[in-house]
Amino acid sequence: MANQDQLKIIKEGVETWNAWRKANPSIRIDLSSGNLSGVHLPGIDLDGANLQDVNFNKADLAGAMLSGANLTEASLMQANLTGANLKNANVSDADLLKVILVRANLERALLSKTDLTGADGTEANLSEANLHLANLREAKLVGANLEGSRLREANMILADLVGANLASADLAQANLKQAKVRGANVEKASLIGANMEEADLQSLQNMTIIQLSKARSLLNARLDPNLYEQLAKDYSHLFG
Repeated sequence: MANQDQLKIIKEGVETWNAWRKANPSIRIDLSSGNLSGVHLPGIDLDGANLQDVNFNKADLAGAMLSGANLTEASLMQANLTGANLKNANVSDADLLKVILVRANLERALLSKTDLTGADGTEANLSEANLHLANLREAKLVGANLEGSRLREANMILADLVGANLASADLAQANLKQAKVRGANVEKASLIGANMEEADLQSLQNMTIIQLSKARSLLNARLDPNLYEQLAKDYSHLFG
């Protein structure tokens, strides 16, 4: 359970909290199960904090320092995390419905089974992040860096990945039905068993025929004409 004294301090605002943390760097931060919905805490220092099951719904955490924080099972629905640093944070099993993660740093973050439905991760850094079984339905990841990320079995229906960096990403068995992947860099990305029905796969960078041939389905997918011709000739089963 949350440390009540710490909850009281953080509710006094960012300036008071950050000054207290600077003066007490060795104190373990425990705000688990606390209710901080709707708080205005841009730039708050919560590096390494225990924030398990915290309610941050609709909170303003723009530029927050959350590196290495434990946010498992936390609720951040519609929270603003623009430019926040969540490097190495554990955000697994959390509810991030419609969260704003524009230009946020989630490098090597653990997001397995996290609900990111409708999230806006435009230009976010998700390199080497673990998104196994994450729900990214209708998520906006335009220009995001997902290099080396693990998206195995993720739900990415209707996701917008235009111009994203998916180099070396593991998309095995992911569901990309109706996703926009146009112009994305897919160098050495794994598409084994991925469902890419009705997806926009035009102008993909560093794509190979072999990569796409491993997909589960390309039914009604939008492909560059030359790529479609080669696949339809040698891998007709992908088109139903």
